[in-house]
Amino acid sequence: MIYRLGFDRENYLVGDISLDEIKAKMGDYFALDRDCWSEIWRPPEIVFTDESDKKNVTNPPDITCWFTDDLILNELAVNKISHEIEPYGELLPATCEGIPYWVLHVTQKTGMDTVDLENSKRTVEEGGFIDVHNLKFLEDRLKDILIFKTEFSGYKNIYCTERFKALIESSNLKGLRFSMDLASIF
Repeated sequence: MIYRLGFDRENYLVGDISLDEIKAKMGDYFALDRDCWSEIWRPPEIVFTDESDKKNVTNPPDITCWFTDDLILNELAVNKISHEIEPYGELLPATCEGIPYWVLHVTQKTGMDTVDLENSKRTVEEGGFIDVHNLKFLEDRLKDILIFKTEFSGYKNIYCTERFKALIESSNLKGLRFSMDLASIF
């Protein structure tokens, strides 16, 4: 089974790094458009906010998405799973009110050869925006991967295999939502 990762905003705070913080630390927000961030990365400040519908969430996550295409991890998560996830991206330092956190810039990318093109549909608009209507993967081609981004969605979401979901659950890490709706951006 393949899942799309998302933040569990109804149960855990949502982490963000503001555009102003990125510009102040990295010099330019567009610097994060590069494949490799470690060369320009200066540890930014993460801010956690309550984005729940009821506005009653106070628990920070152990692991969550930063927007839709990277992960934020606390020290517990890094200690439990960094050895498993480091091959799939750059683990970069950050802080939140003096507490250490890390951003996993997911660099594992898959091409169209991992997508069941007969059962997937997308619209690529003139400006390059990709609207995914339906997405199905050829799971046998992804069996050795934990987490990845796909060309089919313009690398705008993080997907994972059952092995990654099991790793998160067995490590008792909280904050991620595993969705079987692979086409939605959120």
